Amino acid sequence: MHGCVKMHDMVRDIALWISRRSDNHKILVSIDKLEDASLRDCFAASSWWYNKNPIFRQWHSPSLKILLLNINESRSWNSLDISHLTFEGIEELKVFSVTIDYYTSQIIPLLLPPSTHLLTNVRTLRLNGFKFGDISFITSLTRLEVLDLRRSHFNEFPNKIGELKRLKLIDLSLCHIFQKTYNGAIGKCLQLEELYTSTSYPKAYFHEITVDIVTLPKLQRFVLNHPITPEGKKVIQVEDFNISKLKAFKKNIMQIAETISFISLNGGCKNIIPDMVGVVGGMNGLTSLHLASCQKIECIFDATYDFNEDNLICNLVKLRLQRMENLTQLCRDPPMQVLRYLEKLEELEIQHCIWLCNIFPSECTLRNLKILNLSDCGSGEVLFSASLAQRLAQLQKMCISRAPKLEYVFGESYQEHLSSHQYQNHVMLPHLEALKLLYLDNLVAMCPENCQAKWPSQSMKMLVILGCPKLAIPWFNLK
Repeated sequence: MHGCVKMHDMVRDIALWISRRSDNHKILVSIDKLEDASLRDCFAASSWWYNKNPIFRQWHSPSLKILLLNINESRSWNSLDISHLTFEGIEELKVFSVTIDYYTSQIIPLLLPPSTHLLTNVRTLRLNGFKFGDISFITSLTRLEVLDLRRSHFNEFPNKIGELKRLKLIDLSLCHIFQKTYNGAIGKCLQLEELYTSTSYPKAYFHEITVDIVTLPKLQRFVLNHPITPEGKKVIQVEDFNISKLKAFKKNIMQIAETISFISLNGGCKNIIPDMVGVVGGMNGLTSLHLASCQKIECIFDATYDFNEDNLICNLVKLRLQRMENLTQLCRDPPMQVLRYLEKLEELEIQHCIWLCNIFPSECTLRNLKILNLSDCGSGEVLFSASLAQRLAQLQKMCISRAPKLEYVFGESYQEHLSSHQYQNHVMLPHLEALKLLYLDNLVAMCPENCQAKWPSQSMKMLVILGCPKLAIPWFNLK
């Protein structure tokens, strides 16, 4: 039936248990009319409107603690006007939520009553999918702990928001804030533990906001400037950021970030380890790193310098490099030092790094690598040494495209001299499921004739070869 939902038995039982805890815990769900008579003795109430105007009455419900209102987008709304109401009868409200269905792109004006500032007991305020002018009334909600304004449009984030000493969470995901200058409001929320600001402020303010936010002392979960909120909850994306600014701070949230994306990074760093990690002050929690158009970066790991062992990135699982015009190496250091940098790496993507050569030193293991994508890179005649290819036991997907010098995916490196039978009976890439070879003008084979290894027959599910005129087919046996 339209307008009804299925409820899990456990959820139903919990709801009934709460409602029976005392006579004061009456709950009304999906009521059509929010009238004083029906709300008077309620602990919680919700109302979902479909294709009809919501009907409001004046309320007097001293027991009401939770009020959830939602608008369905199946009709066209010009605005939601509840400005004629008064909240004088529900001052004990602790959770107030007004939302419009998330799947809609419609953003409509929400007109709140002047008495909204009386809701000083509200702990959670949720206003999703609406247009506002002035939202300074929020600063009068002195007990506010959670502020959720997702998908909302408003003129300015209140400068006095920092006066709310109990505020722990702010969600500005997919908001549009039309203020001419950044007023530093978020950086004043010293009690903040969670912050989500994906695509909220104008791009011109990203640098100021990042510098302002990174030193919030209690921040533990955050998504900053990332257009799509990922599964991770410690995510930062910054553009044109001068990372040298962090030298002045002993503690910053990049030290605990799990996912970091730097676009056009500034500040003089020529590598990630030790330069960038040294400036940040350690990045032991980092699992995913994305670098794009960072023109100063020459290599990712450089151990030719002495540096503190604490500055290693020990848990890196995903590395993505794009348009790095001066990147020449992934690892620059004594041969055995590269092992610890790439030990846990599972996904590697490199695009448009034309000066990158000797991508994979033969000493690295890459034993956990599962996904490899290379495109428009200046690799040499051989991508992997044969000994390294032996250690790619977990590789499942590999795509190589537009590497004009590449002749063999793996073979004899300058440090190796292969015998004709050294790898004859060895199964290479035993878990490879998908292989794409695209626009490789000089690719002759996967490996030279003196390295005729066996290839997996059961694991391979997809093989795509396009624009490889010199490639001899069949070049391996899938029987």
